[in-house]
Amino acid sequence: MRHGLDERVALIELVYEAALDRHVWPKVADRLADLTDATICQISTYDGVARTATDIAPRMPPEALRSYEDHWVYHNPLIAIGRRKPIGLVLSIYDLMPRRELVQTSIYGEFFLPLGLEEKIGAKLMDDGSSWAAFGIWRPARMGAFDGSSAGLLTALIPHLQRALELNARIAEIEMARTSSSELLDQLGKAAILVDGACRVLFANRTAERILADQLGMRRDVEGVLRASLPSETCALHKLVAEGAKRAGGDETGAGGSQRVWRGKSRAPLTVLVIPLRAATDWLGSRRTAAILFVTDPEHASGPTAAGLQYGFGLTRTEAAVAIEVLNGGGLKAAAARLGIAPTTARTHLTAVFDKTNTRRQADLVRVLLQKDSAICNGSPADHRLR
Repeated sequence: MRHGLDERVALIELVYEAALDRHVWPKVADRLADLTDATICQISTYDGVARTATDIAPRMPPEALRSYEDHWVYHNPLIAIGRRKPIGLVLSIYDLMPRRELVQTSIYGEFFLPLGLEEKIGAKLMDDGSSWAAFGIWRPARMGAFDGSSAGLLTALIPHLQRALELNARIAEIEMARTSSSELLDQLGKAAILVDGACRVLFANRTAERILADQLGMRRDVEGVLRASLPSETCALHKLVAEGAKRAGGDETGAGGSQRVWRGKSRAPLTVLVIPLRAATDWLGSRRTAAILFVTDPEHASGPTAAGLQYGFGLTRTEAAVAIEVLNGGGLKAAAARLGIAPTTARTHLTAVFDKTNTRRQADLVRVLLQKDSAICNGSPADHRLR
């Protein structure tokens, strides 16, 4: 046995590296095996729903590991016994099953014994009801049983392993949310850009990336800040984002706004609809999102029509007109002026649109309108005229 304080500290540091990078776990297993004079360290996670196991055991022959995950995991009586034990309790293999019984099992004669997996201590690390994790160290019987020093090291390490696995799970959730959310924005068919309060680009979907790559009208500077071709338009855009970020409360009906962005004499200007975001966008991690920008390129414009919205959501003609104005970046004041109604009346119609589309904020409304099946929402050009 050779594990002083420095070695323990180094091992714990490595565990937290694995918490942030799953590829480090094999190094953790190797280091733990070295410190306890074990031949193999095995870290296992079990999915009770799918009935599968994933094992990290870098010193186990690859073909043996495949055999275990494909076959022996389903014929290992120690798993069910170990799962019934308390979390964090270090036990030997013979605490789980007496030796005279274990040597009579098929897994012992055909798997454990040929690999020299005769002495083991380990513990269950977590169990949420549907999945669980455990770890253990193995060596041949000729090396003798693991002593109290090894058990003490494992006991001291368990809280760190548990926290690392929890962090792994949390990071996996964030990555899943990131993937799902980015795919959702990519499917909108409209350019969408998430920015912080300083108008730094946090995320741009594929359609928006194409616009930014052209650098005609909108671009990212070296610090990632979104800029328009004209300084005055950049200032106006940044002001919309900053003012939206400062607004208190949950009422978004009057927040945000739209800004046209010049692209030169030969190109039609872009229209940028700025919608403040109240809720934290967890899938972007610690970078707080202030607003989502929907960018319309009139040269490639497509989207729902007023008639389509009336049919698809049961909106009245005026409600559909207000919804189209919001979608196109006109805002409530523009909708009111266009339709010859008071701003308060426009706000009432927008509230009705929220109710009928099961949304509560402009950002949600725009997303729902853009996602609505084109067979329902898209009509002929004549349908788009507001009567």
